[in-house]
Amino acid sequence: MKKIIILTLILISGYFFFYENSSTTIDNKLSIHATSNSIHNGNLIVVNKYTKLQQDPTNLNVIPKNFANNVLIDSDYYIEEGILEPLRQMFQAAEADGIYHFRINSAYRDEQLQAHLYEENGSDYAQPAGFSEHQTGLALDIGSTQGTMDTAPEATWLAEHAAEFGFILRYPAHKFHVTGISFEPWHYRYVGLPHSIIMQEKDLTLEEYITFLKQKTEYSQEVNGVNYFIQYVEELTNPEANYFDISGDNQNAYIVTTIEN
Repeated sequence: MKKIIILTLILISGYFFFYENSSTTIDNKLSIHATSNSIHNGNLIVVNKYTKLQQDPTNLNVIPKNFANNVLIDSDYYIEEGILEPLRQMFQAAEADGIYHFRINSAYRDEQLQAHLYEENGSDYAQPAGFSEHQTGLALDIGSTQGTMDTAPEATWLAEHAAEFGFILRYPAHKFHVTGISFEPWHYRYVGLPHSIIMQEKDLTLEEYITFLKQKTEYSQEVNGVNYFIQYVEELTNPEANYFDISGDNQNAYIVTTIEN
């Protein structure tokens, strides 16, 4: 007699976790049934001028004022809880390298604030409500107290090292033809490891990375001594793998990341 296993998918800080309600085994394969909106969650969702955010973040936390010694935070800025620690570690690493003058200028924006900024500044300086990464809770603007980010040492350090902590420079100068957004040396987006490292090594924007994975369907890479296996799938099926992360792309597929033994 075949047993039926029902797995429930839970989203916590951008990660999906599974627990077993009852049990099934059908031809030794398990099926994972995602909730109807789970494709719109996760660290790799694409939000741009063509792809609208479908679901607001649910685990926002304020960035503490004493977050790091080398960062000025003079307002209440919120980000997804799961990226607080990687962000802290990034600033601490910069301090160890002698970079002391960061300033956070913006992070999460709700729909009302984004609509106001768009109305006030126009499309040259803001995206319409629903089409800004700032509404995901995964993006923030990082400046310098010593000058503008086009010349500041803080910008140089971030461009070189942010990927080590899961962050990407979202709008590089030479990728305007892809993103449709002019160079923003202050705008960083969390995508998580190993994706940030792969994107940096291959010089890919988030849009290009999703296309790359779609074309490959499966991709393996070692990052920091860990072997990652990444799959681009339109349906979630589980061959009893130990998932490291699952993210929707906010379009029509999931990126499933597994650590290989």
